[in-house]
Amino acid sequence: MSKRSVRRLHHANDPYPVLLGEGLIDSIGLELSRIWPRRRVAVVTQARIERCHGPRLIRSLERADVDATVLRMPESEEKKSLATVAGLYDRLVRLGFTRDDTLLAFGGGTVGDTAGFVAATFLRGIAYAQLPTTLLAQIDSSIGAKVGVNHPSAKNLIGAIYRPSAVWIDPTLLTTLPKRDFRSGLFELVKYGFIGAPRLIRRMEHGSLGAGDRDFVKALADGVKQKLKVVREDESEVGLRRILNFGHTIGHGLEAAGDYRTLRHGEAVGWGMVGAIRLGARKRTLTKSLAERLESAVRRQGPLPLLRQLPVNRVMKAIVKDKKMGPEGLRFILPTGFGKVEIVEGFPLEEVEWAVRRLGVGGGPSG
Repeated sequence: MSKRSVRRLHHANDPYPVLLGEGLIDSIGLELSRIWPRRRVAVVTQARIERCHGPRLIRSLERADVDATVLRMPESEEKKSLATVAGLYDRLVRLGFTRDDTLLAFGGGTVGDTAGFVAATFLRGIAYAQLPTTLLAQIDSSIGAKVGVNHPSAKNLIGAIYRPSAVWIDPTLLTTLPKRDFRSGLFELVKYGFIGAPRLIRRMEHGSLGAGDRDFVKALADGVKQKLKVVREDESEVGLRRILNFGHTIGHGLEAAGDYRTLRHGEAVGWGMVGAIRLGARKRTLTKSLAERLESAVRRQGPLPLLRQLPVNRVMKAIVKDKKMGPEGLRFILPTGFGKVEIVEGFPLEEVEWAVRRLGVGGGPSG
């Protein structure tokens, strides 16, 4: 792969490189040899990812003479748990891994978050890198150094900020992604337009993009750059980074109420953004016409599953337990313009419940 085909999305002084290139997986062995010379690598992945893309990765590792071992973890978001982490610890101990050895997270957000948490905590920290295979992971979870697992009561309650050594984004890995999973990522991608990249909204508001579309890689790069811009200013989420939670307050509540099985993460965020937009119109931070335009941009990324089977009380219970609760109450990200949002402290829970019901949760009105 020529160097010209690889785009550097990070700044020179950023703590780790983020590279985007079609076919980048085929040179991962050389990349690993460069950043981790003569070090063992445990590739954390899942069976489906290994079937789809494992042969390409293994060939790349073998060409570069990388000493690699594949560790498989269970499928599904509900397996992003301490039990799975403990199983990976056991494998690393049996393999005799030391602090000089490394991990490569090769999969979607579940793999990246879990493997990153293992890396952050095994032997008090070993090096790891991200090779994300889903759109959601490429634009969101692999960027920003957040790692962790779910608690039965809420999503991502257990975790840390732990930087990867590198993030490699290869759009060709998305060609085998199920359509629903790809659409799920598009909802998260358009989110970056709402929080500060209006050009991205314009790219996406006329219809969803496909992995092979000419503008897709441009949109992908726009989203990653926006995430990096925010994280660069506030890695530890004490201020600006909180805007990345746009759509997630309601979204995480929907996910938890469905036991992380009913909705894909991006679908839940899509509904969460719709709820936040409607609250913006209700609070008059958005005009009616702009609210309609923004909601249309969300919905054009694909169909959103109906929510009538989710109980309102379970959604609200999860929202109250979410990590976005602060000393002043709920911290909510409210849209205030085209590509603009603001952080509102102590946002009324009854207003959020109004929005949840208006989404059709529990069979309520969905208009």
